[in-house]
Amino acid sequence: MKRLFLLTSAALASLVLTSAAQAENTIAFIPGVGGDAYYGSVQCGIEAAAKKRGAKVETQAPKSFDPAAQIPILEAMIAKKPNAIVIAPTDGKALFGPLKKAADQGIKIVLVDTTLEDSSIAASEVSSDNIEAGRVAGQELLKLLKGKKGSVITVNLSPGVSTTDDREKGFAEVIKAAGLTYLGQQYSNNSVQKADQIISATLLSNPDLEGIFSTAAFNTEGAVAALRAAKKTKDVAIVGFNANPPGIDELKKGLVAAQVVLKPYDEGKSAGEQALNALEGKTVEKKLSTGSTVATRDNLNDPAVAKYVYSFTCPVE
Repeated sequence: MKRLFLLTSAALASLVLTSAAQAENTIAFIPGVGGDAYYGSVQCGIEAAAKKRGAKVETQAPKSFDPAAQIPILEAMIAKKPNAIVIAPTDGKALFGPLKKAADQGIKIVLVDTTLEDSSIAASEVSSDNIEAGRVAGQELLKLLKGKKGSVITVNLSPGVSTTDDREKGFAEVIKAAGLTYLGQQYSNNSVQKADQIISATLLSNPDLEGIFSTAAFNTEGAVAALRAAKKTKDVAIVGFNANPPGIDELKKGLVAAQVVLKPYDEGKSAGEQALNALEGKTVEKKLSTGSTVATRDNLNDPAVAKYVYSFTCPVE
């Protein structure tokens, strides 16, 4: 009986120590940019996964979607020695070195939303199938154009951003196959003002412009501003990407015809779970992909669409 008591006590002590160790796990989350409701939803998902398993989340975001702004934040986070880093890399090459430094120190790396050209240092990658989502955007624009054969342009972020590069690939594939005049892509560097300038100039150089594909939220805001100024909001169809609050408002007002909606909360939750699995020695999925849907003014109140509207307010689970 005494031996059984000692074994039971040892088992309980081990359980307490294991629980305490898990409770001490800290996940550092570094989104692509601050102030974006998409990443707010990702953060909510990470926090939900962490809360369920007794871990902590510390979030710090750069002020612009730029590796020069993100790398100092990453280096500061590494210095704090978190157990894991969940990050949306703003450049597939530039972030590799600092993240390898973290991985070499034993910090688990999980890539969310965007990725690296060499992702071998990451325990897991969680993102949407952005090529397929780009195809969905292209198909939606074709429906809106109803056989028109004018020109179409993409307003993209910056070269080297894996997610938006893939969105443009999928979109271009559909548009070219349909025989439309594809003007290619121009880069806004995630600036509303630059996107506005791109579309304003395109309207002058290509008066037959029929459609705009925006790969990210700020690009859509700029495209809307340009069409408003030119009084072309009813003549040129915009298919945007990401259902942040301004994007939903644009849909409601009829300024944007459709928004391709990703599932950032699901991405964040999966990323948090994979980070904790890696820390706890559990099975880790090397690559996970979440889907997308299309939001329009007609289906915006459908629960299957509404639940994926991006928000800084976390849902209650």
